[in-house]
Parts: sequence; C-alpha cells; structure tokens
Amino acid sequence: MVRILCIAVLAAGVANAAEVFKWVDSDGTVHFSDRPQAGAERVEIRQPSTFQAPVSATRRSAETEPAAAEPAFSYESLEIVSPAQEEVLWNIEGEMDVSMRLQPRLQPGHSLSLFLDDQPVEGLRPGSTRARLSGVYRGVHVLRAEVADRGGQVLLASQPVTFAVQQTSVLSPNNPSNVAPSPTGPR
Repeated sequence: MVRILCIAVLAAGVANAAEVFKWVDSDGTVHFSDRPQAGAERVEIRQPSTFQAPVSATRRSAETEPAAAEPAFSYESLEIVSPAQEEVLWNIEGEMDVSMRLQPRLQPGHSLSLFLDDQPVEGLRPGSTRARLSGVYRGVHVLRAEVADRGGQVLLASQPVTFAVQQTSVLSPNNPSNVAPSPTGPR
C-alpha cells in the first residue's frame, strides 16, 4: 500500500518531468527517480485524465448578475407549537389560537404564511408568529406554515400538524343542558 502511495505521489510530482526511471535494488525494493540508474527502465507517465464540470445555468446567471442581488438567507427552523401534533381540542366554538416558532426571526421583506387544510389563512398580522383562527369546526384538520422571500419563493416550510376538533353532543347524557323530563310531567 505504501508503494502504491509513493508511486502516486511521485507520479503526480513528476508528471511534467521529462523522464522517470524505475529499478529494483538487491533487497527487492522498488525505486523511482528522475535520474537514470544502472539497470533502471524508463517508465512512461501519461498525463492525468481531468474532468471539468460544466458551469450550470444558475451559476452562470449568478455570475453575470449585478452584485446588488439579494444575498441568500437560511432559516434554521419553523414549527407549529400550538396546537400540538394529534391534539384534540374540545368545545372551541370554531375559534382557536395558533402559535409558531421561527429561528432566526423573520427577515425584512420575507413573509410568514399559514395554511389550514391546504387553504391560506387570511388576516395574519405581518411578521407575527401568533394567530387566532375562526371557523375551525368539528373534524380532523391539518395546519402548516411557510416562509417566503420577496419574490414568493418558499424558503422553509414547517412539518404539517394534524389535530382534531371535538364538540360535546347535545344528545350526550353528560351534557348539562340535556335535562330529562320528569316522569310525572309538568306540575
């Protein structure tokens, strides 16, 4: 293995040299040199194969654009904190609070959007990570959030959060407003 490594290093170092010679000494050790030795044979070293990757269209356009282009910004994380994954919300009367966490904070010109069941939530305060939603009724729902730059390019999306809204039935025997009539009738 050491011999192979030595050969590679020597070949790389003398690739532009005019001649390379190889010989084996009396102990059986292989030697390489740029000077001829008694009993040495000349070794042909070919130019190494090279590969140059083509410049991508994206890179090419970035190189030709003016230096005033907006620098790329990267967010670490975006998550929906409340409601929690698989949380069951009881008797919310269609109103619920949503809380998100974004690291680092929202940058100028970027926007934070919230989607309930793949529909954009309207009326979010710009830059706010909290919202009060209306019209969230019984059933299973999915929330997700996205951060976009000025051009609308999505920079980061949260994991979707699935939650359920339950409503106590008016027919439930535990419902306080469901009072059974007196067996003797009204008095």
